[in-house]
Amino acid sequence: MKTLKLLLALCLICSTSLVMSQVRPGFKIGLNNANISNTTLDTKSGIYVGAFVDIPISEYYTLQPELLYSNQGGKSNSDQFGDVNINYISIGLPNKFYMGPDSGFHFILGLGLDINFENNFVNLTNFNGDDEISPVDVSVFGGIGYEFDFGLILEARYKQGTISVDFFGEDNLYEEAGSNLNGVFQIGAAYKFKI
Repeated sequence: MKTLKLLLALCLICSTSLVMSQVRPGFKIGLNNANISNTTLDTKSGIYVGAFVDIPISEYYTLQPELLYSNQGGKSNSDQFGDVNINYISIGLPNKFYMGPDSGFHFILGLGLDINFENNFVNLTNFNGDDEISPVDVSVFGGIGYEFDFGLILEARYKQGTISVDFFGEDNLYEEAGSNLNGVFQIGAAYKFKI
């Protein structure tokens, strides 16, 4: 029995060290093409930038937690209102599914938590924020990408918010009926380092 426990512990340590030896940090940068549904706003361009950790689980699947700054919102087409600029800190959990063991082509599916940088719960509690914009958003995203052997990754994905931007119903900019959800098409590049 002791031998079996020792063998299991040894296998666990070896598999953990094997996965940890393949973990690769990296950074990413790209362009956002963002809009807010059910509004009179036009599509707005912005950027995203941040860091991630690439954790290979198998030859076909990699988990890639990320922390990004993402500029989203909408562009005004009226003289009465200005643009809507929303700056998020995005905590994402992309899952990458590769087409083959040596293939760089992959599909991306994931969930994210977007925290409004200016109008978060702390600022609202201290009466320093704009209560017209929701402090958080929960997003789902999917896309495709290609990873080169030397660490460069090119990706395109679409991110859909699930919580109304006008969560409190205060903003008169959103004139159409229905939830005002973030929608963002993202295209960019990433690089992961070899350790």
